[in-house]
Amino acid sequence: MSGSWWSSAAVTHGLMALFAMGSWISVNSVWVELPVVVNVLPERWNLPAYLTVLIAFGNLGPIAVTITHHFAPGRLNERLVIHFIQVLAVVASAFLAIFWSHTVVVAGGERSLPFLLLTFVLSLVCSTSSVTFLPFMFRYPPQYIRTFFIGQGLSALFPCIVALGQGVGKLECKTLNDTVVPRYLKESFPAQDFFWFLFVMLSISAVSFLALTRRQTESQQDTPPQEPDSATVTKNGDETHPLHNGETPVSAEQVQMEENPPAQAFWTPHNIYLLALLTISNALTNGVLPSVQSFSCLPYGTMTFHLSVVLGNIANPLACFLAMFVVLRSSTGLGLLSLGGIVFAAYLMALAALSPTPPLLGHPAGVALVVISWIIFTGLFSYLKVVIGSLLHEAGHAALLWCGISIQAGSLIGALVMFPLVNVYHVQLQPSTEQHRTPISNMSLLTHLLACLFGMGSWVSINGLFVELPLIVPQIPEGWYLPAYLSVIIQMANVGPLVVTLMHRFRPGALNETAVIYVIVSLGAVATFLLGFFWKETVVVAGAPHSVALLVLTFFLAAVDCTSSVTFLPFTMRLQPQYLTTYYIGEGVSGLLPALVALIQGVGVVHCINGTQSLNHTVNSSLTFDLQAQYQPANFSTEVFFFFLSAMMLVCLVAFLLLNYHPAVAREHPNGNYANGVKGESNRNRKWVEEKPMIDSHRPTNRKRRSSFGTGTYSWMQVFYIFVILAWVNALSNVVLPSVQSYSCLPYGNNAYHLSAALAAVSNPLACFIAMFLPIRSLVLMGALTVTGSGIGAYIMSMAVLSPCPLLVNDTSGGVIIVLAWVVFILALSYVKVMIGVILRDEGHSALVWCGAVVQIGSLLGAVTMFPLVSVYSFFSSGDPCNTKCP
Repeated sequence: MSGSWWSSAAVTHGLMALFAMGSWISVNSVWVELPVVVNVLPERWNLPAYLTVLIAFGNLGPIAVTITHHFAPGRLNERLVIHFIQVLAVVASAFLAIFWSHTVVVAGGERSLPFLLLTFVLSLVCSTSSVTFLPFMFRYPPQYIRTFFIGQGLSALFPCIVALGQGVGKLECKTLNDTVVPRYLKESFPAQDFFWFLFVMLSISAVSFLALTRRQTESQQDTPPQEPDSATVTKNGDETHPLHNGETPVSAEQVQMEENPPAQAFWTPHNIYLLALLTISNALTNGVLPSVQSFSCLPYGTMTFHLSVVLGNIANPLACFLAMFVVLRSSTGLGLLSLGGIVFAAYLMALAALSPTPPLLGHPAGVALVVISWIIFTGLFSYLKVVIGSLLHEAGHAALLWCGISIQAGSLIGALVMFPLVNVYHVQLQPSTEQHRTPISNMSLLTHLLACLFGMGSWVSINGLFVELPLIVPQIPEGWYLPAYLSVIIQMANVGPLVVTLMHRFRPGALNETAVIYVIVSLGAVATFLLGFFWKETVVVAGAPHSVALLVLTFFLAAVDCTSSVTFLPFTMRLQPQYLTTYYIGEGVSGLLPALVALIQGVGVVHCINGTQSLNHTVNSSLTFDLQAQYQPANFSTEVFFFFLSAMMLVCLVAFLLLNYHPAVAREHPNGNYANGVKGESNRNRKWVEEKPMIDSHRPTNRKRRSSFGTGTYSWMQVFYIFVILAWVNALSNVVLPSVQSYSCLPYGNNAYHLSAALAAVSNPLACFIAMFLPIRSLVLMGALTVTGSGIGAYIMSMAVLSPCPLLVNDTSGGVIIVLAWVVFILALSYVKVMIGVILRDEGHSALVWCGAVVQIGSLLGAVTMFPLVSVYSFFSSGDPCNTKCP
C-alpha cells in the first residue's frame, strides 16, 4: 500500500491523535458526568473523594511498568501492554454503561461497588497510558509527538462538549418565599448513553492504535531484508528503533533508518530541569487547579464556569497545535512560561480561597478575568508540556518513559495536596448559586446548532474557492491572473444585495425573504456541484482559451454569498436575540472549515529541493547551489473539494428548512407573525413587524426616542458612527488584510503562513463564541477595539509592504509576532462585528438589512482600493520561498 493515501502523513497524524485521545478520556468522562451520577448513587457528593483515592491507587500500573523497565530493560513489550489496557478500557466502559447504577450492600449499607471497581480499572488504564503511550512515540519522528498531545487535549474536550450537550449542571433560579434557590434541570439523555459514548471513543482509540501498528508491520514487510547494522542493534531489540522520516513510518520508500547516536548520560542538569518543570506543570493542571475550578468560577455564574471549562479545554489542543510550528528550546524561555502560568494559577487559587465572594463579583470584568485566566493558564502549561515532550523525545526512549512518570508523579502530588484541603478540611467554601441568573438554560441546543449551520452557508463557497486557488491556477489558462478576475466578478455580484436593499427601501414588506434564501442556497449547492465537473473546461474566446465555466459559476456563487449578507441576517430577527451570535459563529466557521479541509488536502505545501547545477562540463566546472520550490501533490483532488463545498451548502439548506418548520424552533419564535417563516398578519402590520423588535430587557420601554432609526435608542450621529465602523471593520477583515496575508507571512516561512491562516480562521468563531456570553453593547469599547485592531492591521500591512524582507525576518520572534498579530486582529474585529450585529438586531428588521448592505459596501470599498495595488501596480513583492536572502 506504499505511496497510497493510507501511507500519507495526514493519515498518520489523524490516527495518532485518535490513539492519544484514549489516554485520559475515561477519567475525564467520569469527572464531567459526576453531577448526574451523584444524584443516583448512594455515596452522593462523597463520591469525588472516593474517586480521588481510586485514581491514586491507579498509579500501581505505572509503578509496575517503571520497575519492569528498570530491572528488566527490554523485556516489556510495550505494544502488547497498550493493546491489553485498551481492550481492558473498552470492556470496562461497556460494563460501566450497563451496571453503573447498581448497588451492593456492604457492612449494612448500600455501596456503588460496580461503579467504583470499574472506575478503578479505568483509572489504572489511564495512569498506565502515561508510561506506555509516550515511550511508544519514540518509534515516530518528533512532529508526531505534538500530534499525540493534541489528541490528549481532545480527551478532555470531547467529554466536556458531550456533557454540555447533555445539559449537565444546568439550573434555573426559582424564588421561593423571597429566597432565590437553584433548581437543576433534567438532562437531555441519561448517564448510560454518556458511558456508551465513552465506549465508542475508547474503541476508536484502540482501532487507531491497531491501524498504526498494522501500517508499520506492512512497511517492514515491504522493506527488502538488509544486513543488521551493529550500530542500530541494541539490547532492547525493535522496541528502541525509531523510524525517522518527514512523512510517515509506513512506506519503504520513505522510511530512512538513522544510526543511533552515541549513548549519553540522561540525568543531565538540563533534563532534570525539564522533568521538574513537567512535574510542577502537571501538578497544577491535573491536580491542584481542577479541584478548585468550580470554587473560582461559580460565584460569577454557571455560564462563567461552563465558559472557562470549554475554552480551557479548547486552549489545550490549540496550544499543542501551535507547538507543531513553533518549538521554544530556550531553558530561560520555558522557565518564564512556567512562571507566567504559575502567576495565573495563583490568581485562580486566590479566587477559590475567597469564594463565595471573590473580587469584582457581579461585574463583567470579573467574569472576563477569570475566564481569560483559565484560558491562558491552560494554554501556557499545555504548550510547555508539548515542548518538553518534544525535547525529551530527542533524548531517547528512556527519556520519554521518565516524561510519562513525571506527568503521573506531578498529577499524584497535586491530588494528594488538594484532597485533604478540599474534602477533609474544607478550606474552600461552597460557591454561591445566587448569581446563577443567566437565561442560557432556556436556549435550545438544536436551534443553536441549526443557526450555526445556517450561518456557515453564508460565505463557505467563495472562501472555499480562494483557499483552493493554489491547486486550480496551474491547470487553467488564466494562471495567477485568476484572483484578479475573481475580485472583479465578486464585486459585480453585489448587484444581488443592491436589488434586495432597494426592494426593502422602496417596497418594504413586498420581498419574501424566505423564498429568496431558498433560491440562493439551492443555487449555491447546484453551482458548487457543477464546479466539480466543469472547473477545468475551457472555451475559445477571442482566439484564446478561457475558463468560461469556472468564471460563470463563480459569478453565481459570488451572487449567492453577497446576497446572503442582506437576507440571512434579517432572517435572524425571527429567532430569539441570543441566536444572532450563534449565526455569527457559523459565519466564522464558513471560513474555518474550507481552510481546515484545504490543510488536510495539502494545498500549498512546498518543499525546497536541491537544484544544484553545473555551469559547464569541463574538468574545472563550477557548481551553483540553488534551492527550488517544489509544490507537493494534493492528498485528494479539486473535484472532491468542490463536492465538499456542495455538501456544505446542502447542510445549510437543510438547517434553514428546520429553522422554518421544526416545532422546537417554532416555539422559540419571538413573534407569531413569523410562524413557519412567513409573516401571517395582514399587510398593514408588515411594516411594523419589520421595524420593531421584540421587547428587549436591556433597555427601558419608556425611553424618549433620539432618532427615527429603529427604536430610537441611538442618535443619528451614533448610528452613523456604528455604520462607519461596520464598513471599516469589514473592509479591513474581509478584503484589505486578507489580500496581503501571503505577503505579510510567507517571508517568515510556510509554517508561519499556514499557522496564521489556521489560527485566524479559528479566531473568528472563537470571538463570536465569547460574544455569546459577553454581549457588550458599549460604543466606547467598540471604538477601542476597532482602534486596536486597526493598529495591529497597520503592523501587518507594514510587513506586507516590506516583503520579502520584513522586520525580524531571520528571527523566530518575527514569525511568532506576525502570527499573534493575525490572531488578535481577527479576534478584535470579529468581536466588533458581533457587537454591531447585536446592537442593530435590537433596532429591528430594517436595521439588519442595512447592516448587511454596509458589510457589502465596506468589502466593495476594500476591494476597489486593494485590486489596483496588488493586481495592477504590483505594489507588493512575495519573493522566492526557498531562495530569498535578506540582510
